[in-house]
Amino acid sequence: MFRIYLILAFVFTSVFYSNAQADVKFKELAHDFGHVQAGTDTLWYGFSFTNTGNEPLQINDVKTSCDCTLAEWPKNAIQPGRTAIIRGGFKIVDKSGSFQKNIIIITNTSPATTILSIKGEIIEDGNTSQ
Repeated sequence: MFRIYLILAFVFTSVFYSNAQADVKFKELAHDFGHVQAGTDTLWYGFSFTNTGNEPLQINDVKTSCDCTLAEWPKNAIQPGRTAIIRGGFKIVDKSGSFQKNIIIITNTSPATTILSIKGEIIEDGNTSQ
């Protein structure tokens, strides 16, 4: 009888731990800046996300598609049910024309990778007829 209780305890513990994980849900995965004037600024957008899992969400790494794309993210774990923001930026200095850049988020979720996208079109002064 003791073996049955031990086996049942092991099964219930395994089921509990296999269901325990972080899960991330972004409000949106892409942002379009539209037409923006050429300049020396950096365009920023905040991607809001929530940990919809039942374990703390850890952002393990963030990669960008080029040096002109920036990202800022929380370094501490996001507790279940909490919301935070990942800021994606694009340096527009000396740039013109269309752009589309990616920000790759690597977390302790399954799947572990989420790709965010920012895009827009940089227009020169006097070229606003688009």
